[in-house]
Amino acid sequence: APVADLSWLTTEPAYRRSSPIARRSFCRSCGTPLTLAYDANPYEVAMHIGTFDDPSGLEPRHNYGSSQRLGWVCCGIDLPHHDTEERW
Repeated sequence: APVADLSWLTTEPAYRRSSPIARRSFCRSCGTPLTLAYDANPYEVAMHIGTFDDPSGLEPRHNYGSSQRLGWVCCGIDLPHHDTEERW
């Protein structure tokens, strides 16, 4: 989602650097993971589907990190695949 379109209803989440290339946010109260933001694209943020009250209308458009998919996972197998390009 575009960062400019994102707003929080209550407290701003806490952030932590999860790797040399990205940071993640989480709820300050319960620790629930909320977002992932890559340094290479500061205008976009990925949000965990579990953060939405009703995610039924949020249909995935592609798989990311497909090369790391477990062989028995078949969710969204027909979607376009994008392999992770990061190597650090």
